[in-house]
Amino acid sequence: MSCSEILGFVLSETLCRTSRRAKHDPVMFSRISDALQAAADVIAPPCPRVEDLRYHWTQLSIVCQRCQHYDGQPPPIEETHVPRHLSQMLKLLVAEEREQHIGGPLSPCMEYLVQEKVLATLASHARADRPLGIRQHVYIFLVGVLNHLHHSHLHHAPIHKPLQAMVRTICEMRASPYEAEEIEFLSTLSEKIRQDNGIILLYIQPIALTGGVSSGYTPEDSLPPTPSHVATGTSSSDSHSVVTSQKLQPKFPLVDALLNLCHSADSEISATAHDCLVGIASVREGQSSSTIARHTLLPHYLATRLVTASDSIPADTESALIEDVPLSERVRTEGGENSDSEDEEDVGEFPGKKEVVTFLHWLTFCDKLVGVSDGALGSSICSTIREVFLDGVLRGNLTSDDEDTISLYIAVTAKIITSVSSPLLVNSIISWLTEDSEDIEGSENSMRQQVMVLCQRPPHHLQIQALRLLQVLMEKPGSMAVQSLVLNYVVTRSYYDSSAAEHLQSSWSDEEDERYKHREGEMSPGSQPISRTLAPANINKIVKSFMTVVPEELRSTTKDDFESYMADAQRQYSDMCRSCSSFGWPREAVTPECPSDSSSTASRESRPEAEGNTFYEGPFLSMLMDFLEHLPDQDYDINLQVTSLMATLALLPHPHLHEYLLNPTIMVAGGVRTPFTVLSSVVSKIHQPIMEREDYLDHLKVTRYQLLGTMEDFDFDRDEDSHKFEALIVIEEFTKELASIAYAKYITEGSGW
Repeated sequence: MSCSEILGFVLSETLCRTSRRAKHDPVMFSRISDALQAAADVIAPPCPRVEDLRYHWTQLSIVCQRCQHYDGQPPPIEETHVPRHLSQMLKLLVAEEREQHIGGPLSPCMEYLVQEKVLATLASHARADRPLGIRQHVYIFLVGVLNHLHHSHLHHAPIHKPLQAMVRTICEMRASPYEAEEIEFLSTLSEKIRQDNGIILLYIQPIALTGGVSSGYTPEDSLPPTPSHVATGTSSSDSHSVVTSQKLQPKFPLVDALLNLCHSADSEISATAHDCLVGIASVREGQSSSTIARHTLLPHYLATRLVTASDSIPADTESALIEDVPLSERVRTEGGENSDSEDEEDVGEFPGKKEVVTFLHWLTFCDKLVGVSDGALGSSICSTIREVFLDGVLRGNLTSDDEDTISLYIAVTAKIITSVSSPLLVNSIISWLTEDSEDIEGSENSMRQQVMVLCQRPPHHLQIQALRLLQVLMEKPGSMAVQSLVLNYVVTRSYYDSSAAEHLQSSWSDEEDERYKHREGEMSPGSQPISRTLAPANINKIVKSFMTVVPEELRSTTKDDFESYMADAQRQYSDMCRSCSSFGWPREAVTPECPSDSSSTASRESRPEAEGNTFYEGPFLSMLMDFLEHLPDQDYDINLQVTSLMATLALLPHPHLHEYLLNPTIMVAGGVRTPFTVLSSVVSKIHQPIMEREDYLDHLKVTRYQLLGTMEDFDFDRDEDSHKFEALIVIEEFTKELASIAYAKYITEGSGW
């Protein structure tokens, strides 16, 4: 303490004692104290802060040197004055930095730390942890320095190299007693990197920073070995080559340190480490992203966390409840034991819910990381997740022999699709589910074929779940699933018989429609042309065609109430248009002048099936048409799911798909099945057997009431014709829904949505 400080302290104490003996104005005594302190500073000016800093550093160094040569166990840090000296040094630095111009040169105290290599010496003491416990206080000291030091000063080697050493120290021990201080240090450093992205380069490839990259490093180097890649029985020579390979690769200790703390038993520490990883992954500077992707365990860490979390879901978890488990606003990636959000309580507890929530937390964390990362890191995470989790655990469970396991993981897969949002991860998952086996090298069966098999093979509850999974794919914002499963087969417009249409134009409006479709380019720039495919002039004829599929004598109600579906159809179509607005789909269904027969999936797959028929609807649409043809032979709940999936497709604003599904007035090629032709054929087949029953009107009425849920206790025995009556009710309502969708598109397109 300086002379002026001692004098000021004595004067203040004297004034305080005087004020306690007599009632005097405290403001007056405060002013007197300030004046006396100023006078004391004039008589004995305070020494510069750098001198005080030098004093505390000298005293601290003496204590540490004594501990280095201490015989036996050195004294703990609490029995020394090291914490007080570090605290005083930090106060001096902070006070001086506050007075320093932001972004200016180093302050005298910081200059002293740089010249005397104070930070390097502290890092050395901290790594050795002598005296015992000094590491904790050094982290606290460094956090204080980082919080008040401008980020531009972190490029000085005497500053960033000791910080690198402290980062590497965190990598060396898991479950350290100083985890709280370590994560605070790393989060503060990550924030500095966010302020100045160039700082991240100081923590990549430390070999290059000290003299040159090893000759063994090439851009094609693979990820460092992980426990899943290295066999337990590795020979000594193999292990030596593995170690050598690791030494030749660049290191990224900052990410390694954060991954180390991700395993902390303290959920707050692990959550903070994950937040820091998101911040580091979002940095786009130099080769940081590709280095993280190829030379850290981050992608593998994420994939194995997904595997562990999915494996922990109990086999007896009710699959129907998984769909309703909400995603938390905050991604809590560790454990999930403390997850008690209000949204989750609304779902209600059920066996396996905690494990499902934990899995979803990990999934959303992976999704967030992929979303903030650039192409190199995001692609690496997605490919590793596909290799380790999708092709490993998920494929194995979806192809299991156990029906309960398949049911559970169909529900998990559907939840995965609805939960992820980053385009890269969404496309990775959807391509895994929808790509054909011919696109997968060395694969006999693709997941698309597996799902198709599940849709068509009993038991029916698995069929319904698999169909529901396909509907989730169709509803997901993103055109990849629709493109792969549907559009590749209809964009050639080979379902349309153009030669017959030229001779059988039924009206001037039909002919004019065809001309309008080819005049899209005549619109003024910036205006949205009205699609004559989506909003045809003969809309009334289209609606009437659907409404007359079921003849009057077979209708369960006399009302043509397709308007009851209109409100939902308009809302759903508007939502669908918004989600598909970025796909660049055409506005009109026109026949391509030179359709390609080699580039598309449709052409390749149509060759074996299309002899004598120029149109092949593809396996997905073919399966749906088969389901429609067998409506009278199937359970009601399967029929309901099939028609729901078909309605989802009909809502898509693609002109070729719209024309194929929702325009019964076009001329179709011979043998082409459309929803209108198939439903008309089904009604024709069941028309006579139903009419032959004397009680068919009563049976129709009762069946309608039962399916609507208004007469569950009605005493009416089922017989061999019950499925036919149920199918007729389904067709009657489904044609109303298709008519309402067609009319909703007409209104929406005409208003220029």
